[in-house]
Amino acid sequence: MLIFRFPILSPLKNNSGKKETATIRGDVVPFQTKMAQAAQMLIAIAEHFSTAPILTVTDSWFGNNGLWKPVYKAIGSRFNILSRLRCNNVLYDRPEKRKPKQRGRNKKYGQRLGSATDMAKTVQQKA
Repeated sequence: MLIFRFPILSPLKNNSGKKETATIRGDVVPFQTKMAQAAQMLIAIAEHFSTAPILTVTDSWFGNNGLWKPVYKAIGSRFNILSRLRCNNVLYDRPEKRKPKQRGRNKKYGQRLGSATDMAKTVQQKA
């Protein structure tokens, strides 16, 4: 999807080693990472379909906060990601609710559930 929008994904270097700005059909294309390009495209799609929920299906490379945060910040709860997990991702339950007058910061993670591989083995046995 991204290659059709911006075929040149990094700034060009000339023989002197200095970076040059890429141009496509005479238009200057500023350098953006793949993550930033994807976020920008999803936000543009969401603006066009202003009331529809947006479900993005990605591979494991995009299934993190690099894509989630900017798009969710721009379009809100209409945005969802369905992503493949890397086999070494560790999954956690939601943290317990804070007790009254508890000291310290809120917990980020709840109980450790295991890696994606561990959970797949559990589900595979039930299938």
